[in-house]
Amino acid sequence: MSLTDLKKSKKTAVKKKNFTVDEFISDAENYAKGRPGLVSGEQDLTREQDVAPPASKPFRHATFTLSEEAIEQLQTLARESKLAKSHIIRILIADLGSKEQQEQLKMLLSSDIN
Repeated sequence: MSLTDLKKSKKTAVKKKNFTVDEFISDAENYAKGRPGLVSGEQDLTREQDVAPPASKPFRHATFTLSEEAIEQLQTLARESKLAKSHIIRILIADLGSKEQQEQLKMLLSSDIN
């Protein structure tokens, strides 16, 4: 099972400028002279870069293998808790990581899961 299967999709909104045909033709003439105004993506790109915060990626994709039983358990947990499967996995990892090292090793080594 890949974590990409667990990812929620995001729809990106595309902003379109509204302008008349006359404005477009006028801007095409300005573009030919080296002074575009309406259609130039250069100004918009600079403006968006100034406004947009630096991109941060709190999560990375990971691929791993789970048994059918583990997948069914994860799906049941997700359905009953109304949480994303990846969120549940992060919670379980955080819980295991918060335990003392000896307790972690004991839990991991005593597990009968293959």
